[in-house]
Amino acid sequence: MEETPEPWLILHEDVDILVVNKLSPLPVQAEKSGDPALQDILRAKLAEKGEAEAAKQLEATHRIDRRASGAVIFAKTRRSLETLEADFRERHVAKRYVVCVEKEPPAAEGSLVNRLAWDRRRNIVKAYPADFQAAGMEPGEARLGYRLVSRSERYFFLEVELVTGRHHQIRAQLAAIACPIRGDVKYGARRTTRNGLIMLHARKLEFVQPKTRENLIILAPFPASEPLWAAFSEG
Repeated sequence: MEETPEPWLILHEDVDILVVNKLSPLPVQAEKSGDPALQDILRAKLAEKGEAEAAKQLEATHRIDRRASGAVIFAKTRRSLETLEADFRERHVAKRYVVCVEKEPPAAEGSLVNRLAWDRRRNIVKAYPADFQAAGMEPGEARLGYRLVSRSERYFFLEVELVTGRHHQIRAQLAAIACPIRGDVKYGARRTTRNGLIMLHARKLEFVQPKTRENLIILAPFPASEPLWAAFSEG
């Protein structure tokens, strides 16, 4: 895979949507840090191309964490945004993540079901057993499925399918089974990575185009700035 000079790479574009591979530790949308956000960068690029209305309307339909990488869908029209948001709510969008963890999980594949508590001041999520009850818990259960698919000498690669989509869900639930994601010091990893990303990558999206309803499958290449991704074998 060739290195890109931009912190992002366009994977698919049509009159309704823009699908982008986020390759650097930048927020998808503006946040209180004031750092440049991918959405604002893309709006400026569309404006430069003469797509003033698309630049004005462009909006992320979902997010991935600032320090994660991978595919994000942006709507270029209000109608596309509303359609895709409904598709996400009704779970018509399939999302597959690949993560590199520091320890082998207790089983080669399984489902994780937890209750989550989000400390917004520290921006950290704690995963508890599904039957745990305490003040400050997020409503409902957090669910994901995982499968061990590859390994290197010291690390393990998991495919993760989200059933629910909660803030820091994958990071918190894997940390709860003592499998922190490489580079994710906030959730128990030994050290950060050189490129500033955690090895949590939104690898594949399957969804329908909001206007034509054509089925789309998007595969996002791994960041070339992290050589360890070369040890991942898709089988």
